Amino acid sequence: MKNLTSLSLFNADRHRDVRIMPGPDIALGSRLNHVQIGLSETGVAASDYPLVFMKDVDSGAFRLVGLFGLQPGSNCFLINDQWQATYLPLAVVGWPFHLGGPDQLLCIDEGSDLVSTDTGSALYTGGGNETAELLRIRSMFEYLRSDVDSANDFTTALVDLNLLRPIHVTLEFTDGESELIEGLYSISPLRLSALEDTDILDMYRRGFLDKIHIIMNSLGQMNRIQQLSHIHFDRKIVRLTTEMTSQ
Repeated sequence: MKNLTSLSLFNADRHRDVRIMPGPDIALGSRLNHVQIGLSETGVAASDYPLVFMKDVDSGAFRLVGLFGLQPGSNCFLINDQWQATYLPLAVVGWPFHLGGPDQLLCIDEGSDLVSTDTGSALYTGGGNETAELLRIRSMFEYLRSDVDSANDFTTALVDLNLLRPIHVTLEFTDGESELIEGLYSISPLRLSALEDTDILDMYRRGFLDKIHIIMNSLGQMNRIQQLSHIHFDRKIVRLTTEMTSQ
């Protein structure tokens, strides 16, 4: 949310005349290198993106995210204003709307290129009633809010079992230089294999065990980011390695 400088709480009085054009918001997407995802999205999102955990800058809590790039302000999946992915996370589909604040209330990015007052889908009728478009948006974000809550419950369970560990991504370039990317976390296979049977059974019954393996396997999508980065940057990555620390 720190990139959304024009984010405001959505309300009828302030946004009665707002119209929404079809998305996604390319300008916003081009400068975001990750987005938080809901628990039910893990299976489909992992078909495109590495799924990792990052610490929230305000609370310090871990959040499950889909990674779009390895550099701040860069999205390798956006090429010529088109998303090169089979799946778009719901948070992206919902732009210019967002969930904001500790209560995850519906907000709108008033500075988005998708926000207008003369073209696009109206949110309110002339009589002030909510249109079908706004009802659809509200329904989608109610689902996303619940799904993100489920992802946070899942992440809390991983933290309680001490399963999350930092991962270091090393980039080696054609000029012989290297760069270390930090701040990412994933699930430790060694610590997972050392869990008590009762903990494994509990994670299975809560529907978490398959999500664990999906997330662990999704790290292979780092190679996709490496490939796509060659389109964006003159400085080519010749080798990308991912190492989990503090096993």
